[in-house]
Order: sequence, then structure tokens, then C-alpha cells
Amino acid sequence: MKYRCLTDEELSELEEEFKHFLISNNVYTEEWEALNDKKDEKVQQMVEMFSDIVLDKALKNIKFLEHITPQDIKFFKCDEDEMTLIGIASKNQTIDFTKDTLSDFKDDLDIFKTTKVYHKERELEVFDLLQSGCSIINEEHYKKLELAHTYSTKQSKN
Repeated sequence: MKYRCLTDEELSELEEEFKHFLISNNVYTEEWEALNDKKDEKVQQMVEMFSDIVLDKALKNIKFLEHITPQDIKFFKCDEDEMTLIGIASKNQTIDFTKDTLSDFKDDLDIFKTTKVYHKERELEVFDLLQSGCSIINEEHYKKLELAHTYSTKQSKN
């Protein structure tokens, strides 16, 4: 299994797609019910295969993530071949990024940016980030921080 099994709730939301998946794998209603009744291992294998397909497709569509802890904020842009990280950190130990407003501490913030190529398959790295607590964000949210980074580097060069 590449990622994880979909939950019962996720599977029920994708019931029609799962039925089509089973049919495309030559497993029809009667056979599926019989396998389910016998607790056959093929049931688990089919659910795992379907889960990987669904999650792989979903992960391909994720472009931007964020991870906020009391100590720092990280924004990720997940391109096809590389990932860009824009981070905010502070030496001021009283800042809690999960509670405080950035504008209150703008002079105490360090904004940095780095890029790296994927060490694993792109979707696996995105999955790992989600498992570690990242949230999906939209491009506009990321662009605001990218603009802040650009502004901060221009300020420091002057």
C-alpha cells in the first residue's frame, strides 16, 4: 500500500466510484458481497488499491500547504519537480504563531525561502507533509507570504 486506506466514511462518499472501480476489475455485486461475507483478503486488497488511486489523484492536485506551530510557520509550494518553502520564524520566545498576529511582531520576524528537489515521489512527499500536520491552502494565501518574503529581502538589501 502506497498511502493509507480510505476510512469507511470516505469510502461511503465515493461509493459510486468504488462500484465502477470494482466493475473495471471484473468484480461484480454478487461476488463482492460474497467476498465481504467471507472476510476474504481480496476485499482488503481491493480497498487498498482503490484508496491508493483516489489518494494519488487527490495528492496530484495539491499545490500549496501550510504548517503552523507555536515556533514557526511554513508555507510549501509543491511544483512538479521541486518544492519551495517559505518560512517565518522568530528569536522572540514570547511569540506563539498559533495565537499571535504577525503584524504585532513584524520587526521580530525572520522570513526565509528555500527550494529543494523531491527525494521521493512528489505525491509521497506531499502525503508525508499532510500526515505531519500540514493543511491545504490556496494559491492566494501562499502568494501573500511570497510577497512578504520579497518585500523583506528588498528591505534588508537597502
